[in-house]
Amino acid sequence: MLDKTQRDNVTPFPGNPAAKIAGVSGVAQYGLQPGTTPLLAELAATLQDTLNTCTGHGAAAAAKAALRGYVCDAALLAPVHKQGDNENYKRHLLYASPDGNCTVLALVWLPGQVTPIHGHTAWGAVGVFEGNPFCENYDVSYNDNGAMGLHSKMKMRLQSGDLATVRPGIDDVHRIGNDTQRRAITIHVYGRDLVAEPSSLNIVFGQ
Repeated sequence: MLDKTQRDNVTPFPGNPAAKIAGVSGVAQYGLQPGTTPLLAELAATLQDTLNTCTGHGAAAAAKAALRGYVCDAALLAPVHKQGDNENYKRHLLYASPDGNCTVLALVWLPGQVTPIHGHTAWGAVGVFEGNPFCENYDVSYNDNGAMGLHSKMKMRLQSGDLATVRPGIDDVHRIGNDTQRRAITIHVYGRDLVAEPSSLNIVFGQ
């Protein structure tokens, strides 16, 4: 996880609702959110138990392993957490650990929606629940004058059940989007308290 000094230049995603994380009631709260399913409650308990014994990227790998048994199950998400937004991809808060060590989100991508190019200030684990979103990874380089450049190195077509982890900082710079004609939904676990600091997660480089 990046420290506070390193996070001074962190920029939240622009626009609404991507820059805002809220539960069904419109107010983010700790614990399971209203409307979550019994299977989601089981996943949250599994994650909490697992992360109590893991730190750093080991926690990301453990969260990824925990997601494997749940991310493809149709019973994981309630209908309210599958709703998208025509203006931007939507982030639904599912679970926020009371001790602040992780937050679980469902991101809903309608056709044509995509993130800016970004990195994260904390570890993360991601799984595809529905659809075929893409993830494009970037290399960060510097010229002789110290100016930063971004170069696409790989664009992957994802499918239901695919899993990945991300490291904090600029070693895992990427963007995620939906360039298909169907809705896509991804489940994200991050090692940060996004109730207390909802806009602290993303290091944004550009569109």
